[in-house]
Amino acid sequence: MRSIKTIMAALACLTALSATGQNREIVFKEADWKTQLANAKKENKLIFFDAYTSWCGPCKMMAKDVFTKDSVADLFNQTFINVKYDMEKGEGIALKDKFGVNAFPTYLFINGDGEVVHKIVGSAPAGEFMQEAGKALKPESTVFGLAKKFDGGDHSEAIALAYLEGLDKAYESDKMGRVAKVYFDGLPETALMETRQWDLIQKYLNTPSSSAFAYLYAHKEQLGTKYGADKVEGYFQQTFNRSVYSIKSAYEKKRELKDAQERAAAIRKLLAKGTEYSKPILTQLDLTEYVASNQWDKFSARLNKIWNDDSSPRKNALILGAANDMVSMAPVKYYPQALNWAIQISATNPDLFTKIQVADLKKRVLKKQGKIADAEAMGLEAMALRKEASQKGQMTPPMMKD
Repeated sequence: MRSIKTIMAALACLTALSATGQNREIVFKEADWKTQLANAKKENKLIFFDAYTSWCGPCKMMAKDVFTKDSVADLFNQTFINVKYDMEKGEGIALKDKFGVNAFPTYLFINGDGEVVHKIVGSAPAGEFMQEAGKALKPESTVFGLAKKFDGGDHSEAIALAYLEGLDKAYESDKMGRVAKVYFDGLPETALMETRQWDLIQKYLNTPSSSAFAYLYAHKEQLGTKYGADKVEGYFQQTFNRSVYSIKSAYEKKRELKDAQERAAAIRKLLAKGTEYSKPILTQLDLTEYVASNQWDKFSARLNKIWNDDSSPRKNALILGAANDMVSMAPVKYYPQALNWAIQISATNPDLFTKIQVADLKKRVLKKQGKIADAEAMGLEAMALRKEASQKGQMTPPMMKD
C-alpha cells in the first residue's frame, strides 16, 4: 500500500485546490465481490464501497455533486479501488446483510481480506468527505481499530470515549449501547452523578440492562433536582422506548438475541413499580415478544383489549403499527382482524395522517388477500391523501412495503 505520509500529503493538496473546471469523477469498477477483493489484495489498496439504493436522494446528490469534483475524483481514483452496489439488487442484497448496512448512503472502506476498516454514513460536502475518507488510511484510529483495542481489554477513558463517538457517528446504536454499558458499569457509582459523566451518559448509554443505568434510575429524583426533572425523565423514557424498538429489530433479524432478552428483562424489572409511561412501554414490549414467539392469538386479544380501553395512551398509533406487523408476519387468517381495526380507526379519526395510515394498511391487506383491483384503488386513494397533505404542508407517514 502506498505510504500513508505520501497519501495524506496528496490529500492535503487536493483539498486545498480550488476547482476551476470539473471534468473528472470517481471511476467505479464493475465486477463480482470476490474479484473486487482479489484486485484489492493484488494492488495493495483499500476498497471504497458505495452502498446505495435507487430511491436514495442523498445517494444521488453525492454521485452528482461530490463524486464529480476533480479533487474528490483524483483522491479516490489514485488511492482506492472504487466499487458500488445497489443494496436491493443482485449481489448487493447479500452484501447489505454481510456488512450490516441499514442506512443510505453508507460508505465502507474494506481491505483485501474483507475487513471493514472505516465507515461513513450519510452525505457530506466534498471537503468534509475527503477528510473523513482520509481516516481510512489510519485504521488504528478508526472505529474498527478502536474496537480491537477496546475488545482487547483497553477500557481507558480515551479509548472508550473515542470508540463511543465513532460508533455514534457510524449510526451503530446497539453496539454503542453495549460498549457504553461496559465502560459506565466500570465507573464508581458516585461518579455517575457528576455533570461530565451525566452528559456522556445521556449521549451514549442507551441500554436499561446496564447496572449504571439501573443505579441512575433508582436515583432519578436526585438527578432531577440537580439537572431538571423533565430532562431526566425525558432521558429515561427515550431510552426505554428506543430499547423496545431495538429488541423488536433484534427479534426480527434474529441477531444479538441474548442482549435483547437482557434488555427486555431489565425494562420489566425497572418499570415494575410503574410511572406514567410504564404502561405503553410494557404493552409494546409484550406485543413485541408475542410476535417473536408467534403467539398471534395473544397478540390479537391484547390489541382488542387496548381498543376497548379509552384510557390507553396513543391507542390508534399503537394499533395501526401492530396491525401492520400482523399483516407483515402473521398467518393470513389474522388479516381480517387487522382490516377491522383499520376500519374502526378510520371511522373515528378524520385527520389526514391517520387516514393515510389506514388507507396504506387497507391496501396491504387487500393485496395480501389477492384482491388486486381493490388494492390498487386503495393505493390511489392513499396517494390522493398524501397529495392533499403535501398541499397543506402537513406531515405524511412513511410508505409501508406490501
